[in-house]
Amino acid sequence: MASHRTGKPYCASDPDLLDWVHATASFGFLEAFNAYVRPVSDDERNRFYAEGMASARAYGATGAPRSQAELDALFDTMHERLEPSAIVLEFLQIMRNAPVLPGPLRPMQTLLIKAAVQITPAWVRERLGLDRRWNLRPWQRYLVKKTGQAADRLLLSSSPAVQSCRRLGLPDDYLYGRLERQTWRAVDQ
Repeated sequence: MASHRTGKPYCASDPDLLDWVHATASFGFLEAFNAYVRPVSDDERNRFYAEGMASARAYGATGAPRSQAELDALFDTMHERLEPSAIVLEFLQIMRNAPVLPGPLRPMQTLLIKAAVQITPAWVRERLGLDRRWNLRPWQRYLVKKTGQAADRLLLSSSPAVQSCRRLGLPDDYLYGRLERQTWRAVDQ
């Protein structure tokens, strides 16, 4: 298969592409947590990327970044290679319109999409044509941040983290840290 714009061959199992997909997915999760739940230290960032290597290797991303510095270097190398595509805007529109959240929460969906765009590096937003329409207003950012912080405090009995704790005979909130346990609340138990 070839890219329609450049004609350059494309293969979904290309190791560089797998590294890029792993890196950008990891970046998205970490930056969302950093922006909308709590700040993440440099040491935590490095540990996050290092601990992600097992899952990266499991699906072939053997050169995925193992640290923030390696992620930054990868972004630098991709800076000139990243191309704009109408597919990006089409995808964002699909995500706006898809019934992802229950009816009463549906208005929040657009804010969450804007929040995701907002954490994308400025040079990427510019390159992809994601202009001011995709920015959060201050009150919207506040709302997304409060929602992220609240969601981080929910302890769902069906979550993989809780299920892992139970398999090991540990308290449901074990993975969330001893100092913070008092502020977590259990739901749906």
